[in-house]
Amino acid sequence: MKKLLITMGALAFILGGCNEGAGDVQEPVGDTFEDSGGSSASDDSGDSGDGESVDLEQGASVYEASCLSCHGDDMQGMNSTPGIEGIAADDVLAAIDEGPGSMPPGLVSGEDAEAVAAYVENGGE
Repeated sequence: MKKLLITMGALAFILGGCNEGAGDVQEPVGDTFEDSGGSSASDDSGDSGDGESVDLEQGASVYEASCLSCHGDDMQGMNSTPGIEGIAADDVLAAIDEGPGSMPPGLVSGEDAEAVAAYVENGGE
């Protein structure tokens, strides 16, 4: 009986998140990777836009934990979620703050937001 209740609770939790914004179409934010002439990083640090270095390994970790389930492991998007590879870091930060489409606002913040924005801008490199 206890296993059944735990299983049913977990199933309700998972299915509840699957239908969030089911009919919404999320528009891409900023330029696509091809349009922006994106570049790849040759080391594990990026530029946060204000001249400070950010940790791309931290960005990869944050992306995996908070973004991958919707935007995919190759940043090309899944279902109605847009691809985000190579989008400018400032546009990624704006999307994180505003939560466009069915994306909830403020999923990450501070250094994590800066790191994942740099990681996305660098195309996951």
